[in-house]
Amino acid sequence: MAVLQAGKYPLWFQFTDDGPVLIETIEDACFSAAFIPWPLARHIRFILARDDEIMMAVNREGFLCLSPWQGGKTENTGIGLYRLPGGEYWKGYTTGAFFLAGEDRKPLALLYRDDRFIDSDQPVPSSRLWTFDLQAASPYTMAMPALDAFPAEEGWNIDALRRGPDANWYFRAARKTGAQPEMRMLRTGGFTMPGEQVSLGAFQNSAMPEPVSAAPEVLGTMLGLVFSESGYSAASVVSPEFQCARLFASDPDINAIAGFYSGAYLLAVSANGNAFYIETGDIFARHFSLPALPKGFVYTGIAMIAGTVFASWEEQEGYSIGAAGFMVIKPDPAIAQ
Repeated sequence: MAVLQAGKYPLWFQFTDDGPVLIETIEDACFSAAFIPWPLARHIRFILARDDEIMMAVNREGFLCLSPWQGGKTENTGIGLYRLPGGEYWKGYTTGAFFLAGEDRKPLALLYRDDRFIDSDQPVPSSRLWTFDLQAASPYTMAMPALDAFPAEEGWNIDALRRGPDANWYFRAARKTGAQPEMRMLRTGGFTMPGEQVSLGAFQNSAMPEPVSAAPEVLGTMLGLVFSESGYSAASVVSPEFQCARLFASDPDINAIAGFYSGAYLLAVSANGNAFYIETGDIFARHFSLPALPKGFVYTGIAMIAGTVFASWEEQEGYSIGAAGFMVIKPDPAIAQ
């Protein structure tokens, strides 16, 4: 879609019906989109990291990918921004999960029919799992035995899928057709294996954060420093080392800060743009601020690629989202080398 050459001034992108569009300032996004419930709104729902790529699942839209752009024979000249829209099919469903699977660490997004805010006669998605690669023109579907045991043709909707603190994968299958609605909660240690039913309590506990002690040792140390300096006690962390974003907390009742862990550094940002950067061996975090957002706007996720910071943003009102998009900036080298 574009080659980004970020500098000290931010590049602002807003989602539209035609994909992300560059806007001059974040104020241009104010009052530009109606508020609708988040499952129905176009916004960056999940972020993943794999090797030197940053991948995003955009609700009601498709995929975005950031990858170093090789402009010449010997040097990188920017960051490639790739858009892989899901077309009309994706516009009809909510993105419920995004994770890496298999030895080749394929990015997979789960689509489901969300009827929390509206009653819909739309069928459950017959194609649930979608992936992409940069050689394909558009996303394509994948099969998964654990989920395929609940066929969409029989009315089964997989409306939740997540990695639990015990490293098992938990999912919920619901069927509202017929005289008696059905709901089953299951878990599996691997997606090639069938799911086993679990209790409601076990399923609910799978949404709990992991203790900081469950993080890699270096990351745990960094989180401790960031928590002590930021006032936060939880962090949702994206990393090339993880299959999905993982939530670590010393106090599960505190809102989470968004983090990106490379193995050598941790970058974190709060909803209002207060940012923290810490490298292996540091005894304190370096503080800086992302560009200010208008009232009612928040930062929701962060990642870094080739020294360039990527951050997702949303205009929020309760459970609803108005405008949404992302920002790209290259911070002071003294902060993020």
